[in-house]
Amino acid sequence: MRRLLAACLALAIGEPVVALRAATKWTAVKSQSLTVLGDESAATLGSVAVQLEQFRAVVGSLIRNAQRPLPVPTLVFVFRTHKELLPFLPLHNGKPASLGGYFQHDAEANYIALSLEGFEDGAEIVFHEYTHLLVNNAVRSIPIWLNEGLAEFYSTYALRNSGQLAAIGMPIARHVGLLRQRFLPLSELIAVDRSSALYNEGERRSIFYAESWALTHFLMNEVQGGPTQINQYVTAIAEGKEPDEAFLAAFGATPREYEKRLRSYIANPAFKMRTLTIREPVKVDAPGAARAMGAAETDAWLGDLQRRIRRTDEGARRIESAAAADATVGAAQLALAQLRLDQKRYAEAWPAFERAAALAPDDFMTQYLYGLSALRYREEQGAPPEAIARAALLKACTLNPDSSDAFAMLAYGYMFTEANLPQARAAIEKAIALAPGRLDYWLRSADIAALAGQIDTARTLLTQIAAVRIDPRAAEMANRRLEAIEAARIRRDRPAANPGDRPSVSVSVPPDRPEEIPGSRVILDLRKPLPGEERALGDLVEIECAASAIRFHLLVGDRTIVTMAKRMEDVELTEFRNAKDFTLRCGRRPPGDRVYLTWRPPTNNVEKRDQPGGARAVAGETVAVEFLPAGYVP
Repeated sequence: MRRLLAACLALAIGEPVVALRAATKWTAVKSQSLTVLGDESAATLGSVAVQLEQFRAVVGSLIRNAQRPLPVPTLVFVFRTHKELLPFLPLHNGKPASLGGYFQHDAEANYIALSLEGFEDGAEIVFHEYTHLLVNNAVRSIPIWLNEGLAEFYSTYALRNSGQLAAIGMPIARHVGLLRQRFLPLSELIAVDRSSALYNEGERRSIFYAESWALTHFLMNEVQGGPTQINQYVTAIAEGKEPDEAFLAAFGATPREYEKRLRSYIANPAFKMRTLTIREPVKVDAPGAARAMGAAETDAWLGDLQRRIRRTDEGARRIESAAAADATVGAAQLALAQLRLDQKRYAEAWPAFERAAALAPDDFMTQYLYGLSALRYREEQGAPPEAIARAALLKACTLNPDSSDAFAMLAYGYMFTEANLPQARAAIEKAIALAPGRLDYWLRSADIAALAGQIDTARTLLTQIAAVRIDPRAAEMANRRLEAIEAARIRRDRPAANPGDRPSVSVSVPPDRPEEIPGSRVILDLRKPLPGEERALGDLVEIECAASAIRFHLLVGDRTIVTMAKRMEDVELTEFRNAKDFTLRCGRRPPGDRVYLTWRPPTNNVEKRDQPGGARAVAGETVAVEFLPAGYVP
């Protein structure tokens, strides 16, 4: 990939480099699962599209079902030079992050941004995140260590020998160096889930990533039948077996016994990598014909990219300017609608969505985002009724029958009326067939069964999901539904004063919580950490205020993380409790507030140790604190 991208860059070396502006002629190229946008030639953009599709095909050849199309639109922004990429990089300390490319993912779309100049710097991030999407789409449940290990394993992917060889699983020097100094017990590594302090806390997170990569690399490259054993392990975990038990059954040794082999492997002076011979280019559909983009459409997409990486003011100016410049551009109206939703200017958002949908009746992304937003915000001012949302989603499913999220959202839209439950069932079954790895789809399937009175079917599905130990959020949601079913049964069986008054079994699972919509934001509209930021889930036990700084003390397990801000005004504070009496005061806060704390670590990468006198080291600069509701499950 890197060499071919470098070749693409060579095609443009003779052309003058200019600062990016609206007048720059951008081109759009569509492939099977991507839309590639850039100020490069159609041939260059088509080559980028083919190579990313080839990456998906290569990963899919090694992980069953991973070649499936992604459930939401994926856009790739290709910039000729790093200078042109700068206005579209996430900010770190007020300056563009030092990245050659990045992957921005949310419930609505996947955005990849890269510069052909110096792509090496950002390639690992792009391939790491892309692998996550492919794997999570394919596998019903996967342990955290293996999920991260596979993403790191494939992050070094590169095509060589003029595209005749695909190199996979090259050694990552920083991981090897770290693990030769520090190491986690394997039993601790494989027990990690998304709520674990080890996965969320910055200092040890690097060790977790490194060791996850090392164990995956060892199994994939050194163990005969390693990929088969990995599949056996994943199957056992999905059946609810304890991590240690599943590990022994799949790999023939306890984690403690296996740890000796892994330590010896890490000490080796050289590491193998996989090479896949490609006698012919990996077969992917050729991109469609290139399409020239006008200035308003270009600015709309670029402004939307800035909006998604929280360069909000710059993005808003671009989007508003594009919409004002040409009211007939559907992309500009779509970007404006999403911007207005972010700004909570709902009365302006829905007319913009309607204009976008009318201007682009055959554009999947437009119809999908209109329907999704109408359902997500259906209780907000002026939101269109469910029938309009369903019509948009039905059109989206027709335009792109490979989008599992479109079918899952369509199923949700049908759940409001009992007469539409058969359509809901058909839509969610299609979503599951497209992406069997999505537990939220299985939860939606159980909800539909419960609403239809198929209690035994719902209970069976929910019991299976509740047994998935590696996804606490899905398990918690399944358990809540099982409790509702049991409560309904108790009400049914309770003796009534009059025999005719005994209620029938009826489980109310109203689809009235936006956080539970398949494909919507995870539980809460949480802030997405930007590249270079770290985030931890824990209890905020103290806010220490002084004239020179404010320190936030976060208790994560048995560890305390301390971050610092010069002023409270510099910290992005969000409160999800809707508590009328909520106050933010300095001092201790027993027993502590459940929060997500986000910070930027020091740039010198020097490990901070506790200071004399018991003072805690500062992990970095406080960016955001999000106060979570009681009982919150990630």
